[in-house]
Amino acid sequence: MSAVLIAFLRKNWAAVAIAAAAVVALLWIVQAAYSRGAADAKSEAREAVFNQLKERNATDAEIENMPAAELCRAIGGELRNDRCE
Repeated sequence: MSAVLIAFLRKNWAAVAIAAAAVVALLWIVQAAYSRGAADAKSEAREAVFNQLKERNATDAEIENMPAAELCRAIGGELRNDRCE
């Protein structure tokens, strides 16, 4: 069995070397694409969190400056005796 394999490799070493190089190159390209995709996904997630925090900050500032009665109405209540009901 191993003698047959050795004979095949001696006869076709150039083709085997080219095939091995092609496989290595393909694996390198796939790994590079995967790494790029992972980096892009992290960047997009970071950007989404940043935008959510900016939006939240603006909303917090808006609510902070809102009078109590208006805030109570905004959440569907009515201010009575300084309590939102």
